Amino acid sequence: MNEKYAILFPGQGSQYEDMGKDIINSNLYGSNIYKKLNTLVSKETAEIIINAQKEDISKTRYAQLAIFLNSVLLFEEVKKLDIDIVASAGLSLGEYSAICASEMIDIEEAIKLVDIRGQIMADGVAGKGSMIAVMRSDIDTIDAIIADIKKNTNNTDILLEICNLNSPAQIVVGGDFDALDIFEQKCKESGIKRTIRLDVEGPFHTSILKSSANVFGKTLNQLTFSKPKFDVYSNVDAISYKNEGITNNTVVEKLKTQMFSTVRFEDCIRKIINQGCNNFIEIGPGKALSAFVNKIDKNCTVHNVQTLQDLEELKMTLKK
Repeated sequence: MNEKYAILFPGQGSQYEDMGKDIINSNLYGSNIYKKLNTLVSKETAEIIINAQKEDISKTRYAQLAIFLNSVLLFEEVKKLDIDIVASAGLSLGEYSAICASEMIDIEEAIKLVDIRGQIMADGVAGKGSMIAVMRSDIDTIDAIIADIKKNTNNTDILLEICNLNSPAQIVVGGDFDALDIFEQKCKESGIKRTIRLDVEGPFHTSILKSSANVFGKTLNQLTFSKPKFDVYSNVDAISYKNEGITNNTVVEKLKTQMFSTVRFEDCIRKIINQGCNNFIEIGPGKALSAFVNKIDKNCTVHNVQTLQDLEELKMTLKK
């Protein structure tokens, strides 16, 4: 019996200098997509992504599309392998890579969609706060700290919310700058040994983006999503888009909601494992998702494909 595989796609923050250059310089399908990029998005955006200078592609406005392209175009090569792909999940932006990879949406439509999403999210959070990764704590403790801060502050409009449930070892909290300063101190007082202030442009996946999500919804409503070729698990509720009863309107609402709600990545991984799949391939820049999977279930096997060279190494590994 063939092994079952699940594909994982990274989110923002995993980009690196010269990302995608190996695909651009190849004779593969992905090279043609890069060549026609300036017909799908602005010429400025296309040039920035193709040049792939880290300072530029680290900006939300461009990072999302750059990572999406690198991920899905590498997947175009991975799917040529003789493996049984049964499921997929992505972290935040990565959900769009999973949706495109599963053929819920055409790649050219997806490029335009992700480009718009990056613009809207960048504008929606600019200067309004940041995010903190909390290591080796639990949701009850973090919920209690947040509730205590909100109860005792004089600012009734304080923004402080859980953004990501990534693994048993990492939960991410977003909020305005003052709230996060208090949150960091309260974590220390609660015995949490390590927190990391993330280098992001704002508090993604918090209610600050509700109005942005409504704007994005106008674009989503213009699209028609097909049933996926394999299970794709939603960040919002860890339910597969392949489930019966999920309509185009459902997909639109989930993607709108995803912008301002908690990313439940750990739940997505557990759903995949529960369906009998414990082999994962993380496709795209970085290895963060591999680390999350190993914290969720150390019995899982995870491969990484960040470059075409990694793909060749994966081919050799699968032949053994």
